[in-house]
Amino acid sequence: MMRMVMKVNPAVVLTALIIAIVLAGGAMADKHRHFGKHQFNRGDHGNEATGEAAAWILGIANFPVLLSQLLKTADKVVPLKPASRDRLTRFNRLQKHHLMKLHYWLNPVAIVIAVSHWTLSHCRSTGLPEWGLGIMIAVGALGLVMKLKLAPVSMRKPVYRLHTNPISIPAVLLILLIGHSIVD
Repeated sequence: MMRMVMKVNPAVVLTALIIAIVLAGGAMADKHRHFGKHQFNRGDHGNEATGEAAAWILGIANFPVLLSQLLKTADKVVPLKPASRDRLTRFNRLQKHHLMKLHYWLNPVAIVIAVSHWTLSHCRSTGLPEWGLGIMIAVGALGLVMKLKLAPVSMRKPVYRLHTNPISIPAVLLILLIGHSIVD
């Protein structure tokens, strides 16, 4: 009998598990929510300002990563001549060289602003914003561990894979959007 062995990426399994737990936790929190009795601070206009600032800074900080991914995908999907492919690769290398500094410096700033936003507008109607913030902090911490080379050599590849997992950022964004739509 032939046996098929399927390789499973542990990072994908972990991310899927986290998403399932977050969605289940959000559903449980919504089940116990008291309609009309939202318990969060709407009186401070800084809440919205800090949330928008965190979102904009997070978007700017991750623009080089998104651009790099789009360029790499275009290189694989669109049939290009070798000269065009070479120009695309050189442009990607150039933009990463100059713009990744935004990624390294602005993401921690965005996380600090997001934490201050959370403290100013804490909500008990759903746990999704907290889960999204927690995952965002974890991904940021993994990035810091990578940048400062704090992990032992044997752990650098798994840390890199978790930090650069293509599911983590969309998962964070989805969780935050769903959580904020419940709050609003």
